[in-house]
Amino acid sequence: MENPQRFMNGYHSASRNVFLVSSVAIALYGFSGTFKLDKSVNIIKTLSLFIFLCAFFQGINTIYSLYKYIKFIKTNKNIQVYFNLNVMYNYLLITSGYTLLLGIVISLAFIRFLNRTLH
Repeated sequence: MENPQRFMNGYHSASRNVFLVSSVAIALYGFSGTFKLDKSVNIIKTLSLFIFLCAFFQGINTIYSLYKYIKFIKTNKNIQVYFNLNVMYNYLLITSGYTLLLGIVISLAFIRFLNRTLH
């Protein structure tokens, strides 16, 4: 907890996982259109929505952990910070923006999925 560089390495790894998992979900959602049976399409789209949700909640957790760590560093004067806290905050904003965008994509995909299955 007292080594900001170690924490940021973990944060970047967690952010990368959010980006990669959401990319897998996008690919799976697009791949679902190649099936000829509607039931198969619905199963794959449902699976991709669950993967989207995993990426979204992982993004929320990553954002929350960096936010709490920035607050911890600001209140604990015994920790030597090797880089600017504003840069850490910028990373927080970037991941927050991506997670918000991911939430919008999930909402639109879910609405489209519901329209497809109900009609």
